[in-house]
Amino acid sequence: MPETQLSVVMPAYLEAESLKQLLPAIAKAVADLCERYEILVVDATEPLDDTAQICALNGVRHLHRSGGNAYGDAVRTGLGHAGGEFFLLMDADGSHDPKYIKDLWNARASADVVIGSRYVPGGRTENPLPLIWMSRVLNYMYKFAFRIPVNDVSNSFRLYRGDQVRALTLVSNDFDIVEEILIRLIFGPARARVVEIPVSFERRMAGRTKRNLLLFMVSYYGSIRRLRKFRAGELKNRRGSWRI
Repeated sequence: MPETQLSVVMPAYLEAESLKQLLPAIAKAVADLCERYEILVVDATEPLDDTAQICALNGVRHLHRSGGNAYGDAVRTGLGHAGGEFFLLMDADGSHDPKYIKDLWNARASADVVIGSRYVPGGRTENPLPLIWMSRVLNYMYKFAFRIPVNDVSNSFRLYRGDQVRALTLVSNDFDIVEEILIRLIFGPARARVVEIPVSFERRMAGRTKRNLLLFMVSYYGSIRRLRKFRAGELKNRRGSWRI
C-alpha cells in the first residue's frame, strides 16, 4: 500500500494569482482528512510567472510538465510523480472549491471514481450561458456515444484510485484527457464503478481561460472516435473470454 494516502494534482498555466488563494485552502482541507498527503502543482515546461515561489511558500511540490505544454502533458506528468493511494485532480484557477474535497473523499468507499458533478441535483455552475450550452452538448455526445450513466463527463474535479489511474496509457493531449481517463476506467480491465456528487463550479479567480473553443471541439470529436474503437475492442475481448 502506498505510504501517501492522497495525492492532489493541479495542472497550472499562468495561474499564480489564483494559487496564492487556493493553496492554503487546499492544504487545510486535505490535512483535515488524512495525515499522509501531497499536493503537486504541474506548471508549464518553462517558468512563466512566480508559481514556483508560491508553491515553495506553501510547502507544495512544484513540477514542470514534460512532453509539451498541453493539458494532457500536465496530467500525465502529475500521474508520473503522484504516489498516493488516491489521486485527486482539480483545476488551479479556482473553479473547483476546496470545500468539496471532503465530500469526494468521504465517497471513496462507494466507487472507484468519484466525480464532482455540476449536473446532478444540488450541483450548479457559474459559467456563462455559451459555455454551459457547449458543456451540455459535449456531455450528451459522450453519454450517447458510450451509453454511460454519467451526467458530468467533462468536469475534471475527480477522485480516482491511484493504482487504477496510474495503470492507464493516456494519449489525449488536450482537455479531452479527462474523458479518456473515464472511458478507459469504465470499459478497461478496471471496470470502474462511478459515483457523482454535487458541486458548484465557480468562476475562475484570476486570469483568462486557456481553452480555444474551436480546437476544444475538434479534439473532442477525434477523442470520441478513438475511444469508441477502444471500447469496441474491450467489449470484443470480453465476449471472447466468456466463450473460453
